[in-house]
Amino acid sequence: MPSKLLDALLLAMPLSPTLESWRQHLLSHLNYPVQGAQSLFIGDPVLVIVSFQLDRAEVLLPAVEWRHHDMQTTKPSSQGVVDEHSGSLEQLLALVEESIALRQKSFHECSHCGQRYPPEELGSLMGEPICRNCLKGRRVLF
Repeated sequence: MPSKLLDALLLAMPLSPTLESWRQHLLSHLNYPVQGAQSLFIGDPVLVIVSFQLDRAEVLLPAVEWRHHDMQTTKPSSQGVVDEHSGSLEQLLALVEESIALRQKSFHECSHCGQRYPPEELGSLMGEPICRNCLKGRRVLF
């Protein structure tokens, strides 16, 4: 069973040339804002996460679980893994685009302001979806 120290050391290790070229390609060629270093957070709000590990890249959909109206836990779900030896940049790009499309389908329009938001940013007011910004100051549970 790996230790937290081993996990930290693995994250601090440089990526292989193949994975680094994939990471650089994503940084420079996506039509979305990209943040992060070893894990890339694509979009604002985040549409997809690409986590680079020793010999693979994993594509994750962000998901948030609200424990309380102001306390959340992040629980991303894996959409797939591309191995650097048996996979390709094209496979990674296809997986990223498919995951982005899937994530965007989960967005809904706020009934008050009309903006589209991911599900974790929406609550409900009288049965209608409403974003956190429009709910500020109201006593509504998410």
